Amino acid sequence: MPEPASSPPRAAYFDVDGTLARSDIVGPLILIRKRLQNPLAHALWLAALPPRGLYWYLLDKRDRAASNRAIYACYGGLDAARVKALAGAVYEAYWTPRLFPLARARLDALKAGGARPVFVTGGLDFLVEPLARDCGAEVIAPALEERGGRFTGRLAGEPLAGEAKAEALRAHAQARGIDLAASHAFGDAFGDIPMLETVGHPVAVNPGRRLRKHARERGWPVEWWGV
Repeated sequence: MPEPASSPPRAAYFDVDGTLARSDIVGPLILIRKRLQNPLAHALWLAALPPRGLYWYLLDKRDRAASNRAIYACYGGLDAARVKALAGAVYEAYWTPRLFPLARARLDALKAGGARPVFVTGGLDFLVEPLARDCGAEVIAPALEERGGRFTGRLAGEPLAGEAKAEALRAHAQARGIDLAASHAFGDAFGDIPMLETVGHPVAVNPGRRLRKHARERGWPVEWWGV
């Protein structure tokens, strides 16, 4: 008798900020600029942060991609090699204390069951990679544009937000033969809905009111990892 064909691989796609960790894309930026700037320059930069942060917050409510671009513009002019060399220190100082233990347990359980963990995030690739290595996960994340050894303050491609996350997930699955119907996706924000809708097993994690309402209407499970 012929041997049965093996099943196609399946994945577990995770948003990062707010899902796996109590994190955002501003925290690493502050740490990096603190390590690279002299104390006076950093104090002046911090003094200008509250109104800038309010602008980012209001912009995020209307357009997550535009908000990401505005925040990443603050990397403009920084030495790319020096910034990337700080990724490990940022992981230890920022990510490690903010990871949700329940998130790591869920990821490890899915991995043990044969699912491939993949991080799909709007966070920068070089900052997420240490976390991904620790978790044995792949990374789908944007990169900063470089010119003459320095960051320009622009992304090398489009921000990963909303439908762009879903498109990136589908491209990853197609390239690796992933069975999306058998795969999981986890997200915490209303903008993660397109990504969640691409898989057979969507899960709303630590959801806000709008995502929680949508999950209830669609019959999606809700999990609380940030408690």
